[in-house]
Amino acid sequence: MKPEFIIFLKKIYDLTGGELRIINQYQVGEALALSSKETDKITDQLIDSGLIKKMARNRIIIRPHTLNVMHSTENSEKN
Repeated sequence: MKPEFIIFLKKIYDLTGGELRIINQYQVGEALALSSKETDKITDQLIDSGLIKKMARNRIIIRPHTLNVMHSTENSEKN
């Protein structure tokens, strides 16, 4: 998984308190100091990869299986 994906997904996770909640994609981008264009690009790639789901306009939600992928990635990095 691309490093920028991991950083973006972790920020979603942090901002939602680890819950599967809908969040504004630009809130995530702003927290990471990304431009709107950069946020759109990463969001579109994550949607295409099936890691997040677009809800309405600029609202996104992390998919349940993505949490497993994130935890697997973290565990492999620690070993």
